[in-house]
Amino acid sequence: MALAIIFYPLIVRTPIDLDKVSIELTKVALKSGTTGEEELSLELTLTLTNLNNFALTTSRIDYELFADGASIGTSVLSYEDVPPNGRPALFSGDSVPLRHLFTYKYSDSQAETFNKIMSNSTQIAWNVTGSAFIESGTTLETKQFSDSL
Repeated sequence: MALAIIFYPLIVRTPIDLDKVSIELTKVALKSGTTGEEELSLELTLTLTNLNNFALTTSRIDYELFADGASIGTSVLSYEDVPPNGRPALFSGDSVPLRHLFTYKYSDSQAETFNKIMSNSTQIAWNVTGSAFIESGTTLETKQFSDSL
Protein backbone atom coordinates (compact mmCIF):
# COMPACT_ATOMS: atom_id res chain seq x y z
CA MET A 1 0.00 0.00 0.00
CA ALA A 2 2.81 2.44 0.85
CA LEU A 3 4.45 1.89 -2.53
CA ALA A 4 1.20 2.76 -4.31
CA ILE A 5 1.02 6.08 -2.45
CA ILE A 6 4.66 6.92 -3.11
CA PHE A 7 4.54 6.12 -6.84
CA TYR A 8 1.05 7.52 -7.52
CA PRO A 9 2.32 10.95 -8.69
CA LEU A 10 4.82 9.21 -10.97
CA ILE A 11 2.22 7.15 -12.83
CA VAL A 12 -0.77 9.51 -12.88
CA ARG A 13 -0.67 12.42 -15.29
CA THR A 14 -3.31 15.14 -15.43
CA PRO A 15 -3.60 16.11 -19.11
CA ILE A 16 -3.63 19.89 -19.51
CA ASP A 17 -5.43 21.19 -22.60
CA LEU A 18 -3.23 24.20 -23.41
CA ASP A 19 -5.85 25.43 -25.90
CA LYS A 20 -8.05 26.10 -22.86
CA VAL A 21 -5.41 28.33 -21.26
CA SER A 22 -5.02 31.88 -22.53
CA ILE A 23 -2.51 34.58 -21.66
CA GLU A 24 -3.44 38.14 -22.56
CA LEU A 25 -1.61 41.43 -22.25
CA THR A 26 -4.17 43.61 -20.46
CA LYS A 27 -2.17 46.63 -19.33
CA VAL A 28 1.16 48.41 -19.63
CA ALA A 29 1.55 51.49 -17.45
CA LEU A 30 4.45 53.81 -16.73
CA LYS A 31 5.18 53.55 -12.99
CA SER A 32 8.26 55.74 -12.72
CA GLY A 33 10.68 57.65 -14.87
CA THR A 34 11.30 61.30 -15.55
CA THR A 35 13.27 63.38 -18.02
CA GLY A 36 16.96 62.85 -17.42
CA GLU A 37 16.62 59.35 -15.98
CA GLU A 38 18.09 56.51 -17.96
CA GLU A 39 15.52 53.87 -17.10
CA LEU A 40 11.76 53.56 -16.92
CA SER A 41 9.72 51.28 -14.71
CA LEU A 42 6.68 49.82 -16.46
CA GLU A 43 3.95 47.77 -14.81
CA LEU A 44 2.88 44.99 -17.13
CA THR A 45 -0.32 43.02 -16.46
CA LEU A 46 -0.79 39.58 -17.98
CA THR A 47 -4.19 37.96 -17.45
CA LEU A 48 -4.21 34.16 -17.40
CA THR A 49 -7.51 32.36 -18.03
CA ASN A 50 -8.08 28.66 -17.35
CA LEU A 51 -10.99 26.88 -19.06
CA ASN A 52 -9.86 23.38 -18.08
CA ASN A 53 -12.04 21.46 -15.61
CA PHE A 54 -9.41 21.60 -12.86
CA ALA A 55 -7.18 24.17 -11.19
CA LEU A 56 -3.76 25.02 -12.55
CA THR A 57 -0.88 27.27 -11.56
CA THR A 58 2.19 28.83 -13.15
CA SER A 59 5.76 28.81 -11.92
CA ARG A 60 7.42 30.95 -14.58
CA ILE A 61 6.59 33.26 -17.47
CA ASP A 62 9.36 34.36 -19.85
CA TYR A 63 8.40 37.21 -22.16
CA GLU A 64 9.64 39.83 -24.60
CA LEU A 65 7.92 43.22 -24.66
CA PHE A 66 7.55 45.33 -27.81
CA ALA A 67 6.57 48.99 -28.17
CA ASP A 68 5.39 50.02 -31.64
CA GLY A 69 6.97 46.88 -33.09
CA ALA A 70 10.42 47.42 -31.55
CA SER A 71 11.67 45.07 -28.85
CA ILE A 72 12.36 46.92 -25.62
CA GLY A 73 13.64 43.88 -23.75
CA THR A 74 12.94 40.56 -22.10
CA SER A 75 11.99 39.65 -18.56
CA VAL A 76 10.92 36.76 -16.35
CA LEU A 77 7.99 36.62 -13.96
CA SER A 78 8.97 33.77 -11.67
CA TYR A 79 7.30 31.94 -8.79
CA GLU A 80 9.82 29.09 -8.87
CA ASP A 81 11.03 29.81 -5.34
CA VAL A 82 7.43 29.81 -4.03
CA PRO A 83 5.85 26.51 -2.91
CA PRO A 84 3.06 25.34 -5.26
CA ASN A 85 0.34 26.26 -2.76
CA GLY A 86 1.57 29.89 -2.77
CA ARG A 87 1.69 30.33 -6.55
CA PRO A 88 -1.10 32.02 -8.50
CA ALA A 89 -4.17 29.76 -8.50
CA LEU A 90 -5.79 29.43 -11.91
CA PHE A 91 -9.17 28.00 -10.95
CA SER A 92 -11.39 26.40 -13.58
CA GLY A 93 -13.30 29.04 -15.55
CA ASP A 94 -11.48 31.90 -13.85
CA SER A 95 -9.03 34.63 -14.87
CA VAL A 96 -6.12 35.91 -12.79
CA PRO A 97 -4.23 39.15 -13.47
CA LEU A 98 -0.48 38.91 -12.80
CA ARG A 99 1.47 42.15 -12.47
CA HIS A 100 5.17 42.51 -13.08
CA LEU A 101 7.56 45.46 -13.01
CA PHE A 102 9.55 45.72 -16.21
CA THR A 103 12.67 47.91 -16.33
CA TYR A 104 13.43 49.57 -19.65
CA LYS A 105 16.93 51.04 -19.91
CA TYR A 106 17.71 53.96 -22.18
CA SER A 107 19.83 53.43 -25.29
CA ASP A 108 20.66 55.94 -28.02
CA SER A 109 19.33 53.57 -30.67
CA GLN A 110 15.90 53.55 -29.01
CA ALA A 111 15.75 57.14 -27.78
CA GLU A 112 12.59 57.90 -29.75
CA THR A 113 10.71 54.92 -28.26
CA PHE A 114 12.02 55.71 -24.77
CA ASN A 115 10.82 59.34 -25.00
CA LYS A 116 7.46 58.30 -26.44
CA ILE A 117 6.85 55.92 -23.53
CA MET A 118 7.86 58.60 -21.05
CA SER A 119 5.57 61.23 -22.60
CA ASN A 120 2.39 59.19 -23.19
CA SER A 121 2.41 55.43 -22.98
CA THR A 122 -1.30 55.20 -23.95
CA GLN A 123 -0.45 56.02 -27.59
CA ILE A 124 1.84 53.01 -28.03
CA ALA A 125 1.00 49.69 -29.66
CA TRP A 126 2.19 47.14 -27.09
CA ASN A 127 2.94 43.51 -27.99
CA VAL A 128 4.22 40.63 -25.90
CA THR A 129 5.45 37.16 -26.85
CA GLY A 130 6.70 34.43 -24.58
CA SER A 131 6.18 31.14 -22.86
CA ALA A 132 4.67 30.12 -19.54
CA PHE A 133 5.10 26.99 -17.45
CA ILE A 134 1.55 25.80 -16.70
CA GLU A 135 1.22 23.17 -14.00
CA SER A 136 -1.39 20.84 -12.56
CA GLY A 137 -0.68 18.68 -9.55
CA THR A 138 1.24 16.13 -11.61
CA THR A 139 1.95 17.73 -14.98
CA LEU A 140 4.09 20.59 -16.33
CA GLU A 141 3.45 21.97 -19.83
CA THR A 142 4.86 24.98 -21.69
CA LYS A 143 2.35 27.38 -23.22
CA GLN A 144 3.56 29.72 -25.99
CA PHE A 145 1.70 33.02 -26.22
CA SER A 146 1.57 36.28 -28.11
CA ASP A 147 -0.81 39.19 -27.59
CA SER A 148 -1.13 42.90 -28.24
CA LEU A 149 -2.74 45.86 -26.56
